[in-house]
Amino acid sequence: MIISFPNRLTLIIMVTILLPTIFINLATFFFIKQEMQSDAASWLQGMTVTTGETMDSYTKLMDGITINPAYDYTLMNILETHRDNKIGLLGYTFDEIAQINGLLSMIWATNRKSLITVELFDNNQNRFRLGEDILNSNMDWMNKARLAQGGSVLEPPVKIKDGQTVFSISRQLYKPHTFHAVGMIRVVFILDFLAATSHEVQQRDGNLLLVGENGSVLYDTRQKCNNKKLTDCIGKDQFNSSYKSDVSGWTLVGAMPVNQLFLKVNRIQKIILLVNTFFFVGALLVIVWLSFRMSRPLMQLSRKMQIASKNQFQIEVAETNRKDEIAIITTSFRNMIKHIQDLIAEVTVTEQRRKRSEISALQAQINPHFLYNTLSTIVMQAEIDGNYRISSMASQLGKLLRYAIGQEKEWVDVRRECEHIRLYVQVMRYRYPRVTLELLVDERVEDWSMIKLLMQPIVENAILHGIVPDGQEGMIRIRISAKEDLMKETLHIVIEDSGIGMNEDQLITLKKAISGLQSNETTTIKGMGVLNVYERIRLAYGDGPIRFDVESQVERGTRYIIELPRVHIDERHDRG
Repeated sequence: MIISFPNRLTLIIMVTILLPTIFINLATFFFIKQEMQSDAASWLQGMTVTTGETMDSYTKLMDGITINPAYDYTLMNILETHRDNKIGLLGYTFDEIAQINGLLSMIWATNRKSLITVELFDNNQNRFRLGEDILNSNMDWMNKARLAQGGSVLEPPVKIKDGQTVFSISRQLYKPHTFHAVGMIRVVFILDFLAATSHEVQQRDGNLLLVGENGSVLYDTRQKCNNKKLTDCIGKDQFNSSYKSDVSGWTLVGAMPVNQLFLKVNRIQKIILLVNTFFFVGALLVIVWLSFRMSRPLMQLSRKMQIASKNQFQIEVAETNRKDEIAIITTSFRNMIKHIQDLIAEVTVTEQRRKRSEISALQAQINPHFLYNTLSTIVMQAEIDGNYRISSMASQLGKLLRYAIGQEKEWVDVRRECEHIRLYVQVMRYRYPRVTLELLVDERVEDWSMIKLLMQPIVENAILHGIVPDGQEGMIRIRISAKEDLMKETLHIVIEDSGIGMNEDQLITLKKAISGLQSNETTTIKGMGVLNVYERIRLAYGDGPIRFDVESQVERGTRYIIELPRVHIDERHDRG
């Protein structure tokens, strides 16, 4: 089974990036979930323990309040005096009542926020009270206090008429010197922090229970489990924590439904799963889109590569606006196709030119002896008639024809080419006598080789289109020298005239034609000879380093600069 490149790319990205990312996210979440669940459980446990410890602290505080009267000598004497008082409060003097109320006020002042009632009873149950009256018919606490023989008795919490839950601590009072039981004291108080904690727990559907030593519920914030077994009040779906009090012997139990305790965790879990699902689907779509977007140009390029050779590389490769490596590959392939097409076109054009040159050469060689013999006849007749000017002209023309269309090879010495150009200008001077030639040749290059008839078209172009339109008077200056460039010798040729020159548009058109940016069909006759020279140079010297440049200004003439690599004798024969 062959998997396509886009699918392979998608699969690779999913396996290496997408799936590990999702796995890391889920693993991280489950780790965080465990930590958050542990924190939630720790919160409930910490809240229960903190509440229990605070309750113990309050209980110890209230227990200390109840024992203080036993050390009040005046109070103990008053209660000792009235041990047998059967007439009630009327048996107490005003000073005694004031003394007792003063003690109760001192106790009340120790903790006004938590205390509800402070009660003092003598042996005949005559009561002195400060605070709310919560006395009820159930007086079992007195019996428990007597049985405790001076120890404190903590009563389970009860609800009073205003809905508050109150605790009470009572104690039998003994006079220290006689050890006579002289009365009882009871303080009734609330634990406001317990109410606040209960409210917070109830907001999360939880419950706070106070369990006695026998396992029955003494206090329930929801008032549904009082006097029931704890196991009947806490289900399996509830998480609980407990705190055993060393002061009261009771156990404070905090219970909360698991779904409420871990509510935020479960909500975060749903959000993370939803986000991961959207992330997976979105990332998968993006990966598929990117895979096909990245691979589509490569697939198109692959198809074009497959059909390129079948169509002889005659295909079109569109440009791309991309800036990545695919763009580099596409551009390189496009340039390669264009280069191959250019090479094919160049080879085709070269072959066509070569064939035309061969045809032209054949045409030029059609019966050349007929032309020579005819010109010889004209020379002889002119000499017989005494017309030596015509005889000279015909003789020089014959030499030109012999050089141009004779059997000589394509390559000649510089010296021979210069002799030909002098002869050519002499012939042209018969028609344009005011044309002059200045030819400067470095002796070092006279034996160097160059292609035949290289300078004649340029000189002809300079005379006919440069000097003649300016009044048929002017100079052709030719300088031929050797030039060394990067340890290589080149033949340096400069041909300039004093003619009318070219304007900027004409010069640009000619240069474009030379560089191939403009079709030769649009070139004027004035530039055809120059282009033919350039084409012959290209054909003759191949890929060698050549320079063919034109400089011109209106009314200042035109200059042609030609630089050709030096060709040795063996190379000349190979090329010829």
